[in-house]
Amino acid sequence: MTDEPDGADMRDALNAAIAEVVREKEHGLVTKWVALVESIDEDGERGMWTCASDGIKRWESMGMLRYALTLDEAHAARADMDE
Repeated sequence: MTDEPDGADMRDALNAAIAEVVREKEHGLVTKWVALVESIDEDGERGMWTCASDGIKRWESMGMLRYALTLDEAHAARADMDE
């Protein structure tokens, strides 16, 4: 699954980078990943795109993004209670 500008090339580069960082930090083997990226081009045009590991199903990537959103919401709520 990829909605980013450079398709498979971008996905392959991100896959290699993510796998390397996870391996260096001794967190095991990457099984799948999803990225949500905002970018800005030379003309100042902003864009947002998603990219995910090869072979991931749309429902898997949606579930991963929803899980990340839920974690962020929980952290925000906790931070509000600490104020």
